[in-house]
Amino acid sequence: MYAGHSELWGPVCSWAFETATHALRLVFGGVFERYPKARVVLGHMGETLPFSLWRFDSRWLVCNRGTRTLAEPPSFYIKRNIAITTSGVCSDFSLRCALEAMGSDNVMFSVDYPFEKTELAAQFMDSAKISETDRVKVASENAKRILRIGRRVGRIESAPAAEKK
Repeated sequence: MYAGHSELWGPVCSWAFETATHALRLVFGGVFERYPKARVVLGHMGETLPFSLWRFDSRWLVCNRGTRTLAEPPSFYIKRNIAITTSGVCSDFSLRCALEAMGSDNVMFSVDYPFEKTELAAQFMDSAKISETDRVKVASENAKRILRIGRRVGRIESAPAAEKK
């Protein structure tokens, strides 16, 4: 597939396609049916998945799937169980498409270091042609919620006085 075209290998193409394929294997393998609270975060505006939701649903109905079944269409699991980041894609058009496809609660800001400059990504987020409500969600609120930033996950018990020495 990449023979004779080394430019396709790596960040231009192969990483996105191969990562998307792994995510789809989780969906079609029923992982998100068995573990409905599982969450995967994909970079690069979702490695093309948000732009193919309709196709996944329509082709799932007619594909050679053997004994595989899903209770819901593939897009249901992608939107419920996969969050995406903006890393590596500083495009207003792509961001608006991702927000529309995945919902504004499933998109998070990220920088694709070392492949892009932090300043470029920050400028993009500051100037993206999206609503201020979506900008706040994407820039910080979604990450706080999805990654549980600032939340105490468990209770830390105080060590007995004898152990504090």
